[in-house]
Amino acid sequence: MQYIGIDIAKNTHVVASRMADGAPHGKAFQFANDERGFRSLLERFAELEAGPDDCIVAMESTGHYWLALWSFLDDHGYPVAVVNPVMTDAFRKADSVRKTKTDAIDAFLIAEYARFKNLGPTPIAPEVADGAKVLTRYRAHLVSERTALKNRATAAADRVFPELARCFSTKHTAASRAILSEFGTPARVASTDIRTLTRVIREASRGHHGREKAEEVKAAAKTSVGSTWASEALAFELAHITALIDHMDEEIAAIDTKIAEVVEGPMAGFLQTIPGIGPVNAAVILAEVGDPSRFEEPSKLYAYAGIDASKSQSGKFDGTEQRMSKRGSSYLRHALMYAADKARMRDPYFGDYYDSLRARGKHHYVAVSGVARKLCGVILAVMKEQRPYESRPSIQSQQKEPTAG
Repeated sequence: MQYIGIDIAKNTHVVASRMADGAPHGKAFQFANDERGFRSLLERFAELEAGPDDCIVAMESTGHYWLALWSFLDDHGYPVAVVNPVMTDAFRKADSVRKTKTDAIDAFLIAEYARFKNLGPTPIAPEVADGAKVLTRYRAHLVSERTALKNRATAAADRVFPELARCFSTKHTAASRAILSEFGTPARVASTDIRTLTRVIREASRGHHGREKAEEVKAAAKTSVGSTWASEALAFELAHITALIDHMDEEIAAIDTKIAEVVEGPMAGFLQTIPGIGPVNAAVILAEVGDPSRFEEPSKLYAYAGIDASKSQSGKFDGTEQRMSKRGSSYLRHALMYAADKARMRDPYFGDYYDSLRARGKHHYVAVSGVARKLCGVILAVMKEQRPYESRPSIQSQQKEPTAG
């Protein structure tokens, strides 16, 4: 049995092999990240007498550069173990205290990690999950970009027309954006005919607001203390930012539609039966989890999401403050935390557990993370057993039920 480690990079990869007893087998070999390089890798395997039935190839999941090589090796029947770089980095620190680090050394270290851990082939997520991952991560990117635009718009609006935010429930309603886009400055709002202002507000709010709100906005504009310094430039910026935000809204809605098409099927439906998990969150969880069988227990899943607690202990020192490790898929972590916050409000099984943590003095965020960990067990059960979630009362709820007299 041979354990072959491949150090992944953008342009060239490095491969090294170890035998079952840990002894290096030959020298490290460098090959290009292209079709010719991949063919030379097969020739190297032949020289090492490493066939698909008597070796395991291990590589780190570095960016997206490993995907093409994994696909090539899988097509040729080679078993491949994809390793989280965090794990090999920890193994490197435990293996040696020396600072020496080269691609060849890393390749041999990955091979040793595979041997030490007796790794087997990694079940790669099916195409549907990988497609969902592409779309959900792109959606997260657009949402982040939209948030940055909203923050910039808020800064500009607070400078030129600070009173406008008080006229609406939130700073970024469609009506307030329409006012900023159409008029920009308090002076323009104050000089606008009330009927025109009413029409803009009514159309943007889809009839929710009318003349009364227009009069409120107009009165605020007349007494605004907003800066007139560079107000025209700020108005120009606000018009463009609000147009970009509207465009982002349309693009995100289009992605949501596409995500629904990609993940259409029973598994996404099962996930959506869990309180707090909607179509987008179901797609994120399906994409990030992939094959649920690779997680033997819930603790493995929430460690993968980075919502496990990190602990510091050495000798007589025992750290009392435990913090979320946040090492893993940030996309899955955010989806789980969001779903947990909704689930604790909608289902007594999660709600009572949240309340019990709060009663013990835990911060809201800590309590929600506890619910998220409990949610991991439910998600794994639903995905592995391929069945919808069945709500059940918690122990606390059962204790609250009055006994028959």
